[in-house]
Amino acid sequence: MKITSNIRFWKIIFLALGVGLLFGYSVGSVLKSNNRSETILEVLKSASQCTEVNQIIYAKGVQFGKEGMSTEKGEYQLIGCEFQSVEEEAKRLHKILSDKVKNFQEVDLLELEFITNNQHKTIIIKNGKIQ
Repeated sequence: MKITSNIRFWKIIFLALGVGLLFGYSVGSVLKSNNRSETILEVLKSASQCTEVNQIIYAKGVQFGKEGMSTEKGEYQLIGCEFQSVEEEAKRLHKILSDKVKNFQEVDLLELEFITNNQHKTIIIKNGKIQ
């Protein structure tokens, strides 16, 4: 009888430890993704020559939209930027984001909305690749 009680006790301890580790990992992942949103914003502000850079949304969780399903999505506005071509500027910023943002390719959907006096264009980056 005593041996059975000991086995149950250790099973409960290991189960509680497993649940605690899973919970800790989940919380850590969410906190790291928040850091990623702040890092993306800071990189865009420092790397672009824009009068204004705004984070519209950064959401983690299942979302459905015109670009399909995503689990991590960010939208940023870049206003009054100086560049020759939106596409070339997006490629340049993409390279910088890939280099400076840890696990940048894990962001399912990133929208960069360029707004200038004569242009309004959105560039989509899915899983670290420009579409």
